[in-house]
Amino acid sequence: MRRLTSIGLVVVVAVGVGWLPSDGRTQPKPPPDKKEPAPTTEKVLMRDKLTYAKDALDGLSVEDFDKVAKSAEMMRMISRASSWYVFDSDQYQRLSKNFQDQASDLRRHAKDKNLDAAALDYMRISLTCVQCHKYVRDERARKKP
Repeated sequence: MRRLTSIGLVVVVAVGVGWLPSDGRTQPKPPPDKKEPAPTTEKVLMRDKLTYAKDALDGLSVEDFDKVAKSAEMMRMISRASSWYVFDSDQYQRLSKNFQDQASDLRRHAKDKNLDAAALDYMRISLTCVQCHKYVRDERARKKP
């Protein structure tokens, strides 16, 4: 029962954060004729990190602990990339360190095949992502002329 509760909580967070569509349909894609600027390194890394987060959730859902562990390690490595740092501030450094530590915890718990602990790690990672994105948006808004 605890296992189902943990998986349910992970899915609820994923839907709430917008990683999964709540109505079961895929998200619409922009029309092919719309030209978008080339993504920045930051956006490419974020997209990759989000892909691995989705893979981790998928792995948790089906108890594929190898997939969870690999995804967690990739998220941690991406977060440690030197081109990842957006702001030179104590708050941003703390959020980045929290994310890296949580990804390490997720990897360790996946290796231990501890679904409940891994599911909680995933939720902690999700909350850190939301906090960091809010911080970055707020800082960018504050610095605009």
